[in-house]
Amino acid sequence: MKTLLTLFVLFFLSSVFADNISDFEIEGMSIGESALKYLDEEEIQKQIKQNEYMYDYLKEPGKFGHVSIYSGLTQYSFVTIYVSFDDIYTIEGINANIHSTITSNKELNSCLKKMQEVEKVFSQIFNNYQTIENIADHPIDSTGRSKVHYIKFIFDSGDNAQLQCFDFEEKLRIKNNWSDGLSVIVRKNEVSKWMQDR
Repeated sequence: MKTLLTLFVLFFLSSVFADNISDFEIEGMSIGESALKYLDEEEIQKQIKQNEYMYDYLKEPGKFGHVSIYSGLTQYSFVTIYVSFDDIYTIEGINANIHSTITSNKELNSCLKKMQEVEKVFSQIFNNYQTIENIADHPIDSTGRSKVHYIKFIFDSGDNAQLQCFDFEEKLRIKNNWSDGLSVIVRKNEVSKWMQDR
């Protein structure tokens, strides 16, 4: 656990005195820069098309695109970024994920413990925020068996940072090759509103 906390401290150390969410970096990426720094346009368009189905439950499913980065990372299993459909595919949200497979209460409790410990680090970094902690059904699973445990930090602007433990229903996880585990998220308010608009 000490290693995990050290990693998160290093990610956000340069952002301790940041005034807004764009000052934070995860794997060197930050809100407001171009996704073309990390992927070529052909790959971005290809992934956006492949991932469209995941947002069919929304009123505006194509408002933002979703692409993932698997190579060149030093601390996370993969990073998902949400991009605008402008000329440079501006990054509007970043989800960094540490993969694990949750098939028992013991594994879930381990993820939740990590989430709580990282939350303590976040509370030392962030200022002027509200906190929400809850468990929700994952919207892509109509059976209600896939759960998201989360702690959300909401800033005055509406932008937010989140810690989430994903526990997908086992058959759904295997079918879609999804990952359970811990996610660290920074997200513009517009992306959060879009993902909840259904």
